[in-house]
Amino acid sequence: MNSKGIGIALGVLAVLVIATILAYRQPASTTAAALTNPWPRLDKARVDHVTLRRPSAPANQQTLEFEKQNGAWRMTSPGVGPTEARALEDLVDRFAEMNVVSVAGRSASSYETFEVDDAHATRVTLKAGSAVLVDLFVGTNIDSGTAVRAPGKVEIFRVDQAINGMVTRAPRDWRDRNVTHVARDDVRSVEWVNHGVTYKFTRSGDTWTPAAGTVVDRLDTAKVSSLVDAVTNLHASDFAEPAASTGIGDASPRVTLETSSDAGAQRIVVRLGNNSGDQEALAQREGSDVVFVISRSQADAISPTLSALQAPLPVDGGADASTADASAPAAPPSGGFQMPMMGGPGGPGGGSPQIPPELMEQIRRQMQQQGGAPH
Repeated sequence: MNSKGIGIALGVLAVLVIATILAYRQPASTTAAALTNPWPRLDKARVDHVTLRRPSAPANQQTLEFEKQNGAWRMTSPGVGPTEARALEDLVDRFAEMNVVSVAGRSASSYETFEVDDAHATRVTLKAGSAVLVDLFVGTNIDSGTAVRAPGKVEIFRVDQAINGMVTRAPRDWRDRNVTHVARDDVRSVEWVNHGVTYKFTRSGDTWTPAAGTVVDRLDTAKVSSLVDAVTNLHASDFAEPAASTGIGDASPRVTLETSSDAGAQRIVVRLGNNSGDQEALAQREGSDVVFVISRSQADAISPTLSALQAPLPVDGGADASTADASAPAAPPSGGFQMPMMGGPGGPGGGSPQIPPELMEQIRRQMQQQGGAPH
């Protein structure tokens, strides 16, 4: 082959090499630049302050502040109190471990689509003292990750951690809602005090013995056990608003648990305050500024009625039933109608209930006036 032919062959080979390079070149979204985190590597051990700013949340939930004090995380705004176990550690772990896997968008026109714009994104700032370690706008979940934007960067990045659901949680979901969390076997005594009336019981194996001065007719120790189980595991549904009138003071109804464990003896006092709506009430543990919102059933465990400690009344017409009828008549539900029970021949309990026709007509008219009808 002459020199001219060799030159042509080399030229063709060069074109083929260039074409191959172009054909196998990676797309822009997976270049080395796109796969580099646009923030410094996070040393999670240094993080002692977290701020979440959420412009689309309700006004009193738009800024959440957390601080690490003596190795433990606390919320400082909008409420003040310990956080749920590992809630902040999990958040910091996610930010320390997440990596950019692709570029989801390259212009500000896509910010709203991925909810990384100023109106929708949650801005997460992690600090060590006053030094900012990570500052990101967190948007919507995409694929198995999350859209994020870094201040000063135009690109929208997709990271490999799903963090949107975490940073948009309500304030109460970050906080420790345990009012009490005690092992039942550690309880040695329980005392209920309500307006000068005191019921105290000491634990005797698997049952309960009234302390001196505590007298309860028809005492049902199984009911005492059930109430103790409830007050050892009080879990709030929410927290009182900062300006709420709690109604909690020294004279408030209270329950006191005396416990003993390997960690030593402990005295736990929980006081009951005002109602919170129709089905909830406020409660506070002694030694804490946190005021919890608890369910009505939990409030009843803190301040039980006498009947909550008693076995049911006999229903055979005996002396106890007669005494109870005279001293504590059962009241019908408010606005309701109590159906009279008429015995058959031989008096009450002597046969099938029989209601005279004229009384049945009276009942029918009264229930019609109340909007009901007898069955």
